[in-house]
Order: sequence, then structure tokens, then C-alpha cells
Amino acid sequence: MLPFLDFVSRLLHDHGYAFEPEQIADVCAHHPDEVCALLAAAGTIAASSAQIAVLTDATNALAATRTHRGTRPSLRERLDRVGEALSTALARHDKATTALHRACESLIHTCTDLVSILNPSTAERNRQTGRDARH
Repeated sequence: MLPFLDFVSRLLHDHGYAFEPEQIADVCAHHPDEVCALLAAAGTIAASSAQIAVLTDATNALAATRTHRGTRPSLRERLDRVGEALSTALARHDKATTALHRACESLIHTCTDLVSILNPSTAERNRQTGRDARH
């Protein structure tokens, strides 16, 4: 399996869905918009998760340094910039998670075998609590 499809499979599993990647070509032939929405949301989640991890590390590194006076921005200014970028990444991640759930539900309603619900109560609870798969 391609690494990205493996990621999609793990991501969907974390959100209460089963994913059958071997069905992707057949389903895409009949429902390309839904498959593209699913893959786009998963890609955005992957990118924003990586960005969140890097920004969190940067915040921790900045918080551990001492303030230096001079022409460089102050520690507070640097932390503010990282905080703003982190807030943007978190918002992007949350929006993509909502889009992922919408895409999964849309594909489930097409009666294809690409996406199915592992456990209906888990999928509903994840949607209600906004649970995500940030790693």
C-alpha cells in the first residue's frame, strides 16, 4: 500500500472508520469528488499535524531560551508569532477533521465499500467531541 493510503487508513481508523484502499480506483471512477474530498482532508490533516508538532517544538525551544536584547525580536514577540502560527494550524486541522468526517459520511451514503463505520458509537462520539488523530 502507498504510504499516504496507509496514513489515510490509520487516520480513518482513529476516527472510527474502516478504509479499503484496494477499492479506491473503482470508487473514484464513480464518485471522484467524494474520494478527492476525503484525500484532500487527510492530506490537510497530515500537513497541519506536522506543522503543529514543529510549532510546538519551536514554542518549547523559545520558552527555554533566555531573552537577548538587541536588534532581534524579543522572546515575547517570537513566542507571539509562533503562537499565532500554531493557532492557524490548529484551526486548519480542525476544519480538515470536520471535512474528513463529511467526506466519510458522503462515501458511506454512496453504498461503496471504500469507507465504512467501524463502530457507530465511536464515530459519533468522535464527531461530537472533535477528537482527532494529532500525533
